[in-house]
Amino acid sequence: MNVQVHLLDDGVEVGRKNQSVPEGAADLQELLSELIECGLEVRACGMALDDCAIDESTLLDGIERGSMKALANWVKNSDQVMVF
Repeated sequence: MNVQVHLLDDGVEVGRKNQSVPEGAADLQELLSELIECGLEVRACGMALDDCAIDESTLLDGIERGSMKALANWVKNSDQVMVF
């Protein structure tokens, strides 16, 4: 199964490199990077990146700048869509 994640709104913060992980919390950078290595496709909403002042160069390797058009295409071609 192909899995694709489109980060929206403040969710784009998950894609930043070199985050400080609070003690006892999961290292989302490590987990997300491992999933990307296994074939997970990740895009971050371009408007959200701009709103959060996140430069694309500070995103984890493998995360692309996305658009609503690209998201709509993913949804259109998907068998299942989950939103959270």
